[in-house]
This record gives sequence, C-alpha cells and structure tokens, in this order.
Amino acid sequence: MQENRIQEQRLEQLPVFYMEQIVRRYRQMATQALKNHHAGLSVDQWVVLKQISENNGSSQVEIGSSTVKDAPTTTRIIDQLVSKNLISKQLDPEDRRRYMVFVTEKGRQLIERLLPVVQEYRQVPLKGFSPAEQKQLIGLLQRMLKNLD
Repeated sequence: MQENRIQEQRLEQLPVFYMEQIVRRYRQMATQALKNHHAGLSVDQWVVLKQISENNGSSQVEIGSSTVKDAPTTTRIIDQLVSKNLISKQLDPEDRRRYMVFVTEKGRQLIERLLPVVQEYRQVPLKGFSPAEQKQLIGLLQRMLKNLD
C-alpha cells in the first residue's frame, strides 16, 4: 500500500515567507532611522502620530482601525504620545464615552522634522522598481489582502 504524502512547499517558495522577511527588515531599518534622528518614537508611535495628524479629531477606535492596531495597543500608544505632549485627548462632546485625539504643536513640529527621514526609508524597498511595477505590486498586495477577508 502506497502512502499519500502531501508535499509542503519550501519556505523559500512561499510569498508570505518573503513578506514576513520584508516586514521584519523594514521595521528594523525604520527603527534605526528614527533612532538616528533622535525621534524619541517607535515605528508604531510614528504611524499613530502621523495618522492622527492626517485625521485630527478622530476617535481612538478610528485611529486603531486605520493603523491596523487592536484597542489595547492603540490606547497604550496614544497614552505614550500624550505623555510626550505630541497629542492631546478630549472627550467627544457628542459621545462622552469616547475620546477624540489631536496633534499638538510639538507633535506637528516633530512630524515636519521626521517626514523627510520617513519618506527616504520608505523608498528603500522599492529601489529599482518602475512606477508601473510599484502600481502592479500594490494591486497584487491588495488582491492578497482581499483574499483574506
């Protein structure tokens, strides 16, 4: 009797394996870039701060959703940014159970100082990709994400 064996693909053949490597290396590079420029922020704190600046007055829930972070992580990061005086929280006048978050002047200044640094390291993984290839890559990644819904 012959046994049926399911062949497992080698890790090096799985797109998800490469995606995990890319994310890990990218986060390491981003962390180092922020550290080199004395940002005083983690990569996650930067992402939340930047998202708040683009959506001033959003709720913590909206910020968490848009940055793909769970509620406890979002709350912790927002509290850290408040303690650094980079953002402020205010009770929503229409719903006293939720907070709205706003970037402070100090936060705006930090964003302006760090934006060129962030834009530079965001281009590193795309070096050598044509605009058409970048657009195609985004489309493929969007399809992969949709497949997981």
